[in-house]
Amino acid sequence: MRLAAFVLAALLAPFAFAQSVAGGFETPVQQVLNPVTTGRAMAFAPDGRLFYTENSTGQIMVVTTPTTTPGVPTVFATVSGFVAPTGGNDLGLHGICLHPGFPLAPGDSTNRFIYVCHATGSTGAPQLVVKRFLENTAVPGTAVVGSETQIGAAVVMGGAASNFGGRIAFGPDGMLYIAVGDGGSAVALAGGFAQDTADSRGKILRLQADGSIPLSNPITSNAYYARGLRNPRSIAFNTTTGDGFVVDSGNPSTSGVDEVNVLSAAANFGWDTNGISGTQGNANYVDPAWVLAHTFEPSGVAFYPSAATAFPAIGYRGGVVYVGSEAASGAIHRVVLTGSNERTGVAAWPLASGFASPVRDLQFGPDGHMYALTDGVLYRIRYIGNTSPNSPVANAGVDQIVDEGSLVTLNGVNSFDGDVSDVLRFTWRQVGGGLLVTIANATTASPTFTAPAVTFTQNYTFELIVEDGNGGVSNDFVIVTINDTGGNEGPPKKLLEAPGEGGCSTGGGATWLLLLIAGMPALVLATRGRRRA
Repeated sequence: MRLAAFVLAALLAPFAFAQSVAGGFETPVQQVLNPVTTGRAMAFAPDGRLFYTENSTGQIMVVTTPTTTPGVPTVFATVSGFVAPTGGNDLGLHGICLHPGFPLAPGDSTNRFIYVCHATGSTGAPQLVVKRFLENTAVPGTAVVGSETQIGAAVVMGGAASNFGGRIAFGPDGMLYIAVGDGGSAVALAGGFAQDTADSRGKILRLQADGSIPLSNPITSNAYYARGLRNPRSIAFNTTTGDGFVVDSGNPSTSGVDEVNVLSAAANFGWDTNGISGTQGNANYVDPAWVLAHTFEPSGVAFYPSAATAFPAIGYRGGVVYVGSEAASGAIHRVVLTGSNERTGVAAWPLASGFASPVRDLQFGPDGHMYALTDGVLYRIRYIGNTSPNSPVANAGVDQIVDEGSLVTLNGVNSFDGDVSDVLRFTWRQVGGGLLVTIANATTASPTFTAPAVTFTQNYTFELIVEDGNGGVSNDFVIVTINDTGGNEGPPKKLLEAPGEGGCSTGGGATWLLLLIAGMPALVLATRGRRRA
């Protein structure tokens, strides 16, 4: 039955719903697998295979050659104790990831673990558990019988059976991060769960690969790592900085925003009994790196692989995070990050939209292309190049020297494109400097910022990214030097310093100073003699 449905869908693929994609990307978007049965999350293995979860069936699927001729997916394993979703609740099979030491060699059984997160218990009293399976090297693409093992403690989610989160990922520290929602009870209860470190709901949990609790967690013998989340639907780690990013669906009735957050130990993202999401101006809460309208409903989040080259180098690889939307029509946005630590968004641009079903997960394949998993189809999003004759030429203006506290205007008005009909799009981001500045109107040709107070003269570098809407992209840089005018020049310099390497000596400085004082009368007499002559 699965094979027949797959063949029928392949025949109907040319008549599928057309998506809208950014200029320079292939349209229509390629369908890699159609149909997919309630796709939810996916993970690429080092050998190029793709594993993904089916939310409604409890099955883990594997595709042997997803980047070339994918064929029909096969069942890797079916989780036991699985509770399927009913009536639109958030039960079922959710996240998937592979052990960070998953081997490339087919015959190597070391660390060949595949982890999943799913609902168990019952519809009225559900729990969220993480399990791992060991792949059978004798029969690749299948799990070793009896290898299914629960990792860590089950999370009691409450009878509302909503807002499960349920996504998992390994970080560069080798730890397993688990996104758990607040359970979907009334805000007064759910917000309290999210703030209570003794309760695992509304949290990012952190475990070792074997399920034990790391000693470096914020609280001893507690899986809690970060809190204050409502429904975190994805975790990914910045391939440039190593920082973890988690997306969270906010409360549409009170705040109207969804969040892109940067993980840190003991971070509190502010979801509490007040039911407010987004930037709150509360010193106890970590503000989002970026906010989106609540109708976006963020799901998958991904960073471009450091070794891949299929996407444009400017504005599409480093310094950006991709966020999927599990709203009914589905979409993918590209959020440009600013600052040397890339922890704050400065602009968001659509990459693809109109999938006709929610985008549940995003991953980049070994071919460097983006893969988007929806409820019914797995898509491949490919960059094919500038479709217009000319590419834009970015011009960030001349370097500037300004005083701290002054209003600085960046100038990209001399950017141009040989295609006179093209409308240029501007994005300014900071790539250097000791302090992060707030760029006002960062998507205009001439944005502004207030020069920060500095303790010594500092250089700030800004990148201008210019796009022509057809896939052409260019960049340029400008340096703004900020003078310290407030007398904050650091420690006072020594009036007299003993000669020697680096101005340092052992006891010689005092001797040299005494000799200078003793010789002062002779120096004065000699000076007077020269003047008389």
